Amino acid sequence: MKFIAYLVFLAALSLQAQTVRITDKPDRLVHGTLNVPIVATDPVVRVALFINNVKYTESPSKQMVAQVRVGDYLRRLRMRAVGYDAQGNVAGEDEMVVNDPRPPFRVKVLAARGSITASVTHPIETRVTSVDLYIGEEKVATVAAPPYAATYDPEKFPNPAYARVVAHAADGSEANDVFFFRSDMSESLDVNLIQIPISVATGSKPLRIDELTLIDDGETRKIESLVPASEQPLYVVLLIDYSESMLDELPVVKAAAKQFAQALLRPQDRIAVVGFNQKTFWLTGFTNDWNAAAAAVDRVKPIGETHLYDSVIEMLYELQKMPGRHALVVLTDGVDQGSQFKLDHLVHYARYAGVPVYPIVKNRLLSRWMRFGIGHLEARRLAGIARDTGATYFIIQKERELPAVVHCFRDDFEACIAHLRFPLRHRRVVRTTNLLERLFLEERRRTKIIPHAFGERPVLKLMYAAVIRAADRWRGLTVGEFEQRQLRAIREELDRAHADRTRPAVRHIPSASPSKLSSKART
Repeated sequence: MKFIAYLVFLAALSLQAQTVRITDKPDRLVHGTLNVPIVATDPVVRVALFINNVKYTESPSKQMVAQVRVGDYLRRLRMRAVGYDAQGNVAGEDEMVVNDPRPPFRVKVLAARGSITASVTHPIETRVTSVDLYIGEEKVATVAAPPYAATYDPEKFPNPAYARVVAHAADGSEANDVFFFRSDMSESLDVNLIQIPISVATGSKPLRIDELTLIDDGETRKIESLVPASEQPLYVVLLIDYSESMLDELPVVKAAAKQFAQALLRPQDRIAVVGFNQKTFWLTGFTNDWNAAAAAVDRVKPIGETHLYDSVIEMLYELQKMPGRHALVVLTDGVDQGSQFKLDHLVHYARYAGVPVYPIVKNRLLSRWMRFGIGHLEARRLAGIARDTGATYFIIQKERELPAVVHCFRDDFEACIAHLRFPLRHRRVVRTTNLLERLFLEERRRTKIIPHAFGERPVLKLMYAAVIRAADRWRGLTVGEFEQRQLRAIREELDRAHADRTRPAVRHIPSASPSKLSSKART
């Protein structure tokens, strides 16, 4: 009984050491209204909630349930609960990140006289094994599970300068944070493993890691790895509509999924097969076993409604958790029934995620309507989803069209990642063809006003003015000397590729001993 009482006493001390807690931290996609419950203990007398470092609300008590209107236009939100004592000093903190599929591995420490606590955020694939808590350089506790808190004897450390924590992950990575007891010594730094895109302006040889030097604030940093963009793994989700409306269309859709699984990807790529009706269900995880992925397609029978928009948004969120490049292939009849999200919400989040979405529609009735000029609104919706994510949509009728679709997808995806060759600041603008298509629309609009009053020269002047107007959108981008060198290198590479494609198949080789010309022979 004494041993059980001792354990209960230690647990109470641990909970008491973490003075502020967010008791419910969702690890799923959040939209609409989110209730954020906050609980605090002494010496906290009031709590406040900050969202992206801006105060959202506060309460004059130790408990609060903050209602946060997240909305349906999804974005990353960092929520931080802060507790204050009677003098207005910060007495405790806790934080969480919502709608972030890959939050950084980070630890936050807060210490008071006699207690030290830490809060840890990490990606879903990172498993935290332990958290070490220090006063100065002396370890006072190692905690293996949340809450990460401990107490220490204040008489043993009468005037500590700082407290620090070290969080350890199963893959060997660490996260650190330091808390200074004196306010004039306080400083905060976030240190993470950072991926830095690199563009090479000149040279044709592959870049090696020993040829690079990374300098951060005058100090040389170690480069962990160098991976060419073309060699990064491609993660593809085949999202298959298993709703009741697909009963007649499913055989062709299943054949399409099998061809994608078996003929499209490289050995380092991964594919996952996911079905949906009112909800999503994973038929396989990410795998390079194409036969298993193809076999999984036949496991489910169609039933239920088509929550198309909800399912696509959920898969966009799941894809962002994976490293490398991503693509989402949606095999459906193009009809949404009962989704909480609307088409605008889907387009917004697809742009935000930066994942190309390829709708492949098999709808016999829609194809029949389009022959008579009906159903173009539904087709434009699908085309809008693909266009705004830099992808392509397909409407198929028969199984024999599938090889052409697979081939087009393979070629189109290489075009979708072509923006990675351009300067980093330009990629956001050139990732899609929206700017170019807007220019075409402007050309049609201007020439349609007076269709018979233009010759070639006036039209060229008019389009030159339209191009200048479109170029105004680039004024917020930097085109310095380095960017110009990159663009020149890309232009030279494209010129060489064009010369290789248009080079004659048979090249004339002059004879080693050419015949001599003689004026006497009149030759």
